[in-house]
Amino acid sequence: MKRPFLALLILCSLSALAHGQSLARRDHADVQIIEDATADQVVAARAILLLKRLDDDVIVYRSIGQFEESGKLARVSFEAFQIDLSEVSAEVRANASRLPAGRLKTDIFNALASYHDGAFYWRQVYRPRVVSVSSLTDNRDSSPSESFFQSYTPYTVAIYWRQANRCLQRAIQQAASLSQS
Repeated sequence: MKRPFLALLILCSLSALAHGQSLARRDHADVQIIEDATADQVVAARAILLLKRLDDDVIVYRSIGQFEESGKLARVSFEAFQIDLSEVSAEVRANASRLPAGRLKTDIFNALASYHDGAFYWRQVYRPRVVSVSSLTDNRDSSPSESFFQSYTPYTVAIYWRQANRCLQRAIQQAASLSQS
């Protein structure tokens, strides 16, 4: 019964370590699980934990109707997401590159790539609330194709968030299967 939850417990334990809690205060069972975990499991758990940070920033819609009702792309501002993405990216790449080739590594990299792609398109339609004086001099009319692009780009962002979430969920399942074998 404990084996399927090994990955989850590793995530919780690493989260506690990341927030400065010592292992001395942790339950003996948690310490034993960390000692029994392989290096690949710990590396995968750390990468997944970092990706969950990005997943918590965005809103994953299950349907277009849900997205159209809300219209929000994330729980945080664009700037906050950019900061989180840049902080997480380097460490996820470093951790995932240490994993052996396989589905887990692919899903971790695909999730990260989907977050980057979503951020790219979000940047295309992002309008900061502060207007700079230099943007007022740029007085060009938008073409019909630019208008079309602007109106449908938020859907593209929402699709990338959903794809990133799917890859992350598959990575979590793969990490759990590592602990069972």
